[in-house]
Amino acid sequence: MLVYIIDGFNVIHKIPTLKSSSNPWQDLISYIKQKKLTGSKNNKVCIVFDGSPRTDALRERQFQILFSCERDADDVIKERIQKAKNKRQIVLVSDDREIRDFAKAQGANLLSVADFLKVKQKQKKEPSKDISYSLQREITEELRKIWLKE
Repeated sequence: MLVYIIDGFNVIHKIPTLKSSSNPWQDLISYIKQKKLTGSKNNKVCIVFDGSPRTDALRERQFQILFSCERDADDVIKERIQKAKNKRQIVLVSDDREIRDFAKAQGANLLSVADFLKVKQKQKKEPSKDISYSLQREITEELRKIWLKE
């Protein structure tokens, strides 16, 4: 299980549709879920924002939203990384150099906002090689004759 710690406004300012949103924190969660940016549903996501808590902030099992209140969001992020038991499971998503340097020194993984927002390209599936049931039976019978000498 990975724990994504996301610098909220750092990411929102890179997504044009979220810049003008009235509920950017909720829309960011929807965006991440829709694009499946954090991979497995077992991965946890902590999004940190500057400012005061919002009563309308969306709460979900996989997502945690933190507001820094009087503190700086960068300090909250650093604290979360520092308190983590297994820092190798942490993926910091931010373009803020200071936070990235701190996370790297702690042993956390780093993702730039651009890399995080890249939608994973689906690999082209090979064409299905389905064969009819009657052809399957015919092949099985031929192989039995060859290998089992029936």
